[in-house]
Amino acid sequence: MSRKSKSLITKITKSHAGYTRRSVLAGSAAAATLLATPNIISAKDAGKVYVRTSGGSYQDALQAGTWNKFTELTGIEVVPVPANTAKLLAMVESGAGGLDVAEANATAIVTLHSKGALDKLDTSNFEYTDVADLSIATDFYLDYATFAEAMCYNTDTYSEKHPTNWKEFWDVDTFPGSRMLQDAKAIAPNLEFALLADGVSVEDLYPLDIDRAFAKLLEIKPHVVKFFDSGALGASLLAEGTAVLGSLWTNRVLALKKDGAPVDIEWNQNMRLHEYSAVLKNAPNRDNALRLIDYATSAAAQAATLPVIGLSPANIKAFDFIEASVAATLPGSPENKPKGFDSDAGWWLQNRDAVAERWQEFLLA
Repeated sequence: MSRKSKSLITKITKSHAGYTRRSVLAGSAAAATLLATPNIISAKDAGKVYVRTSGGSYQDALQAGTWNKFTELTGIEVVPVPANTAKLLAMVESGAGGLDVAEANATAIVTLHSKGALDKLDTSNFEYTDVADLSIATDFYLDYATFAEAMCYNTDTYSEKHPTNWKEFWDVDTFPGSRMLQDAKAIAPNLEFALLADGVSVEDLYPLDIDRAFAKLLEIKPHVVKFFDSGALGASLLAEGTAVLGSLWTNRVLALKKDGAPVDIEWNQNMRLHEYSAVLKNAPNRDNALRLIDYATSAAAQAATLPVIGLSPANIKAFDFIEASVAATLPGSPENKPKGFDSDAGWWLQNRDAVAERWQEFLLA
């Protein structure tokens, strides 16, 4: 870690952190000032960097918490571009370039890497980030953010006692109530949770036993009112009380809870999923791309950007800037990380088609 970065960690206290956008941005601004280079150049001189994003509130958070400050510090304009994995691959294979940074989920990044579409990262000149502080760092992509799928429940229905693991989730006699689980169209069906319910340990989950998982899902199927195919639908089912127990992405549950819905999260046996940053082959602005990734994965930038939308920083030092009560709502926090496990994106990439076929058979059973 550079001397500037060490100075940042020691000089900025937790008083800069908090759950509101205003407070986390204040902390980031202070950090950025300490780390800023002496000469800030204009965007006209510094050029641009084109970033693949998924849009929505996620892009808004990146813009407000990271990109605006990055442009202020470096003069480099960040241009977001919507694109799916197929479009990114087509760009790289044609040699056309056009995009610099791929900001995407693990499955997309692993796919791009397997197709040779990513450029090897040179982090030797990183000024803001020590890659040793990141949860996952490879030669071709760096961990950026973590979200999680976890058990959620209606606090009115389970006011005294709720299931605390997936085996108890499957116990409909002790914990009666309508359930929901994820459809294959929404990332993937909950094979991991089914296997945990059947007694498989977290350490032995992968490679997933597909036959065993679907046999366990058949047991709970009569009690599932809906296999939701989007986070929005899952949140609606939970908010309306159509389902009082289920799996859902924790940032969705936090948003409902903030709006006053009687819901909460059981963090035990939560499954973490990662968002990664990478530089695409033939990137026309490769140096700018590396500078953006360097800044975006810094502790201060991540603390200012991700907790606002319920996502967890990949940089462990970011938690130095996040209030303890906020950290307790994030899957990668020191409190919650030991309670969960990482989804194996490589396994899913190899087996997604086979699982999708089995899923259709399961729905008809």
